[in-house]
Amino acid sequence: MMRSSPSTRTICAQCLGRNRYFSTTIQRCAPRSTTPNPPSPPATGYARLTNRGLISITGIDSTSYLQGLITQNMLITNDPNRATRRTGSYTAFLNSQGRVLNDAFLYPLPQAEGTSPDEHAWLVEVDKSEVTALLKHLKKHKLRAKLKLRALDEGERTVWASWKDHSEPRWAAYNLDSQSLSPFASSSATVTGCVDTRAPGFGSRLVTPGEADLTTHLAEGEGEGYGSEVELGSYTVRRILHGIAEGQSEIIRESALPLESNMDMARGIDFRKGCYVGQELTIRTHHTGVVRKRILPVQLYNGDLGDFGSADMPVYDPSVEVELPPSGSNISKVSARKGRSAGKFLGGVGNIGLALCRLEMMTDVALTGEGTQYSPDQEFKVSWTGAEDGSSESGEVKLKALVPAWTREHIYNGGVKKNQGRNLELEGQRARELLEQLEEEEESR
Repeated sequence: MMRSSPSTRTICAQCLGRNRYFSTTIQRCAPRSTTPNPPSPPATGYARLTNRGLISITGIDSTSYLQGLITQNMLITNDPNRATRRTGSYTAFLNSQGRVLNDAFLYPLPQAEGTSPDEHAWLVEVDKSEVTALLKHLKKHKLRAKLKLRALDEGERTVWASWKDHSEPRWAAYNLDSQSLSPFASSSATVTGCVDTRAPGFGSRLVTPGEADLTTHLAEGEGEGYGSEVELGSYTVRRILHGIAEGQSEIIRESALPLESNMDMARGIDFRKGCYVGQELTIRTHHTGVVRKRILPVQLYNGDLGDFGSADMPVYDPSVEVELPPSGSNISKVSARKGRSAGKFLGGVGNIGLALCRLEMMTDVALTGEGTQYSPDQEFKVSWTGAEDGSSESGEVKLKALVPAWTREHIYNGGVKKNQGRNLELEGQRARELLEQLEEEEESR
């Protein structure tokens, strides 16, 4: 939900550094700049993602090499011939402890002239600031694999996000079995892309050669339904409204867990594929654990919440003056003694943001039959001092965590909904009786 109005206020440019989710220290922020809030995103549009970089991986071993490194399956699921996938997807690189190194998009590239049919080529899209670190990680695992790694030069290719609200992408049927590298009817074989599965109907991800506008690569009349180009800030607003974290300023490198970062919900993890780096913890959590923390959109406000936060998505109003907390700041209850942290603030724009939230503390989502600490009247806040954020100022802002409908549905379909239909009081009585029986047996020995 959005409220459009002229933007007159200024916001601080937060230092979205490498903070750990639950560390006891907060990195100092860079000096705050005076910049206007970006306008609300249009219902239909596309944005040039200048904050993203690309790495090419080419060679006969490129597919099997990536299969052992990423959370996504490089093979068509349930194909007895184990054919290589021919479409792009959302994915992640993990370290050996199952923590996220980089969230990424993977795209197929057209076969180079003179190469064999088995010599596949792929593009990996990550944060531009993370390209060097990811290249180092890739080279470390290259060993004797027959492939080439290269960071693409500035302007060599352009990454785009395209969307049309209230409708599915017209190429939503584009899937693993497609014979084309992109869902476009365009004759340009150099355009590649994929459906952005991180939220329902969120749009598409596209990569075009050069720096020309996206519509120049489309067939005549094809670009009419893509609206007009908007600035990167408007795309960021739309992403936060949908509760989507992106990049290592929000999905903290070597600290974030893929399930807490909603990568399971975003279809970025194939739980049926073979081994890959970081698989053990991810699979164990998926099958036996309960994900108690997740990244959610939050409404930032001062005073009373008012009309904001009444739905399952925050309301963006560029004219509302709310100072953003430093990334990594602790979230705590308002008017409560200092206790357990309710989560961590990750970043935001204007009066909206993203936070890693303890679900049973900050939302009405019940994960188990043990009850929750949530109270609808309880407010939460983020407080910080000048010593923490590197400035001479201190501040405090309230926030409310919101659970998008698709997030709630995913959590309940994962097993919580099944538990809600049981007689929890009867199960609790049985558990107490079993405990008493075990204690009696222990005393008789």
